[in-house]
Amino acid sequence: MDAKSLKRLLPRDKDDAETARALVALGFPVVESVLPHMLEWLKSNGSPVELVMRDFFAALGVHAVPVVQKALTSRHDGLKYSVVTNVVAKWPSQAIAPLKVQLQALATGSGFYGTDLAALRLLTEHGLADPPWLREWAQFKTKRLRELLSQAEHIEGLLAK
Repeated sequence: MDAKSLKRLLPRDKDDAETARALVALGFPVVESVLPHMLEWLKSNGSPVELVMRDFFAALGVHAVPVVQKALTSRHDGLKYSVVTNVVAKWPSQAIAPLKVQLQALATGSGFYGTDLAALRLLTEHGLADPPWLREWAQFKTKRLRELLSQAEHIEGLLAK
């Protein structure tokens, strides 16, 4: 099946789980040309289509590495968080290893979703970075989160007056 035909089989909206299941049922490598479009649904945070695609990519493993590498360098923080926590976290080490550079970049960043900590955990659990480097980043993040918590508690105190 060609890419044009497969694009017509993509879900119409975030609730179109039936179409998503039919597309996923075609399997890999049939759907390879539309993997980037399928992965985009992981932005729809908990929608019926996102749940179908999440399971598909979690099971796909190493075959999804190229499209996942690209997603992890995107500007969409929600997509990166979903991919790291709902897909990559379920992969075996041999599928995660090619993502080392992207995971290290995420681990050294910050963001609302906590993708940095999820990436740091994966690097640690799969032995993909030097332990002293990991320890330094974990300590830095612990210190920073304590500072932020203290600031938030101060603000709460001001508002309680």
